Amino acid sequence: MDEVVFFDTAKSKVADFFEREFPSFPPLLMSHFLNRFNDIMNYTEEGMKIRPKLVFTDSIETVSKILTKTTTMTIFEDAEPIMFNSRLKSLLSIAKQDWCLFIDIKEHKISYGLIMSFRSIKDKGVLQLLEENTTLRERQNKISCIIARPLNFYSMNLHSISGDDLLVNFSLDKSKSNDIAVAIDSFVSASFTKLRTTQRKLQDMKNMYHNIFNEVLNDVKGAICVIVDKDYTDNGFFEDGIWLKEPINFSRLFTQSKSYSEEKLQAYATMFKNMLNFDGITIIDNMGRIRAYNVFVEPNSKKVGYVVGGARKRAAFHIISSRKKGILAVYFQSHEGEVFFQEVKHREKKAEPKPSYKQQVLF
Repeated sequence: MDEVVFFDTAKSKVADFFEREFPSFPPLLMSHFLNRFNDIMNYTEEGMKIRPKLVFTDSIETVSKILTKTTTMTIFEDAEPIMFNSRLKSLLSIAKQDWCLFIDIKEHKISYGLIMSFRSIKDKGVLQLLEENTTLRERQNKISCIIARPLNFYSMNLHSISGDDLLVNFSLDKSKSNDIAVAIDSFVSASFTKLRTTQRKLQDMKNMYHNIFNEVLNDVKGAICVIVDKDYTDNGFFEDGIWLKEPINFSRLFTQSKSYSEEKLQAYATMFKNMLNFDGITIIDNMGRIRAYNVFVEPNSKKVGYVVGGARKRAAFHIISSRKKGILAVYFQSHEGEVFFQEVKHREKKAEPKPSYKQQVLF
């Protein structure tokens, strides 16, 4: 008989996490959730992948009230969890972009619906607000709330308002078990190291980049974004691409924070996402300016070595291994949802030998 391997450890860890963070969670609902766990990570609608965000709570009213500027729309109400699969399927296809799917669990009623926060693209999204809200955290003994967020085809993150996290990863490749949130955070921080502005405007821009790249994670099949120094001049390494005559400077859109154009900001953010979704590499600098897109490089197999993955991944490692001055870091995202951020280590200049005493006299 062939050996059969099950992911029972992951199953028990998820059940333990809910038992600890959401004690009143119905066992039957847990059984349905675990049975659909893999389907949620790999859900597709008419050939398009959808990575829905699920919010399990026992007080959606309190959550919505505390977050402010948030709306909820209840669509189904049941007395028992038996309809979970059917309700989930009905809502997954519309739980896109900023809409999150909520399951509100009361003693004799389970409600299913959608929640979203009305915000500018420069404001934090509903998931960030849920994860960071101190008022919710202070009420963790009174209400329960767990966010389930699929990250790619093989992993899902569970986060409770107490601040605990559980990353469930079904990949057999340990190199793919990186923390996607950390990768995006690192990328966003590196994108503005040379930008000089007020702390408020800097945070607004970082929020915008976070929102863009969280959308990219859900909507874009694959992407490479390279960060270069603000004074970078290409010497031919990135010549096969489209360099903008005038870089797209997001910081100028925040010059007057009270009168900025939300429509213009959204339009440029959409353009940025479209560039990332286009073939090739998108290049920005460490002032957050978009410099080029549709850029291609020819990987050097001798320098890169053996890389498990497609042409996009080989291109990413070719850039990293180039160690060229002015190229600072690479953000990579594969079609399957593998994500990493890696800084480019530059060659250290060898110290010039000090002249001997005799040479000093001669010169």
